[in-house]
Amino acid sequence: MKFKWLAIALLTVLTLIVLLFPSFVFPQPPLSELTEARERLSEAEKNQASEYAPDLYKKAMSLYDSAMVAWANENDRIFFMKDFSSTKQLASKASETAILAKSTAQNMSKKVWSNYSKRLDIIDGQFKRFDLKYKNIPLNEVSVKQLAQTRLLYHEVSAAYEKENAGYLKENLSTLEANLTQIISHAETTMVDFFKDYSLWKQWAAAGIERSRKSNETVFIIDKMERLCYVYAKGKLTHTFNMELGANWMGDKMLSGDKTTPEGVYKVVKKKGNGQTKYYKALLLNYPNADDQKRFKENKAKGIIPKNASIGNLIEIHGDGGKGLDWTDGCVALNNNDMDKLFALASENTQVIIVGSLKPLPTK
Repeated sequence: MKFKWLAIALLTVLTLIVLLFPSFVFPQPPLSELTEARERLSEAEKNQASEYAPDLYKKAMSLYDSAMVAWANENDRIFFMKDFSSTKQLASKASETAILAKSTAQNMSKKVWSNYSKRLDIIDGQFKRFDLKYKNIPLNEVSVKQLAQTRLLYHEVSAAYEKENAGYLKENLSTLEANLTQIISHAETTMVDFFKDYSLWKQWAAAGIERSRKSNETVFIIDKMERLCYVYAKGKLTHTFNMELGANWMGDKMLSGDKTTPEGVYKVVKKKGNGQTKYYKALLLNYPNADDQKRFKENKAKGIIPKNASIGNLIEIHGDGGKGLDWTDGCVALNNNDMDKLFALASENTQVIIVGSLKPLPTK
């Protein structure tokens, strides 16, 4: 009986010790370490570690999950056999890895956004150079639409950068770069093809200026690329006028209706004053000349132009210009004040040289 009461007393004391001081008697789960691991994982995720440091973030999550599994396994054991050392160790490693994932993500994020900024700066520069170098290139309907869509995408991507919308940037920035590269490549190819006759243009212009010097003649030289009409008298430049061209001015005129301003050496065959032309005043040129007719026949024979095409005529230098865009059917248009001056300087047989450019193909 005595031992029975002694056992009861001992059990009571042990129970009180367990209830009052459980951590001194039985192992306790590492709640603080687990809480810290959760917090570090949350911080890592807020810093987009799953995006910028995916391997480290996955490892940290795996360690935390393992810690939780280890905790659950220990909870299934008898209270005096529980051992949470593995749980604690896994939780601590999860915290350390999450901290590293956060730091790595922050560094990678800075690099990624710096890269986005540099790429957008390059694109901005490409647009500016395109507008400066290729702004006057006539584009077909498909190219005009593509360029407009690319400009719109550029503004949307720029807005996404300002709003730190990484998802939109990642999805669309490469597309923007590819589209712009294609547009620039097409423009460059067009320019190179256009300038294939540069040496010939240079010869025409030099011969015209020399003719003006030797014969004391007035010669007009029209530079399509610069939209300028130069007047030479006695070999000296005396006047420069702005002008506008055919809507599809780039390249040599091939047939009637192509809205291209021809290139070649021509002469004024008729001066048309008010009432003789639908424009303010006009200087009729001898297009098509012999070279134009020869090329036209060759192009027909090669199948470059339709068999039923006509070569066209009535190419003039006329007034009613100053619209700020290329709009004629192939003629050269000056504003009326400049047309008055050019008209006074011209006479029948005045040489008119039309070239693509007096300057070589820009390399930058």
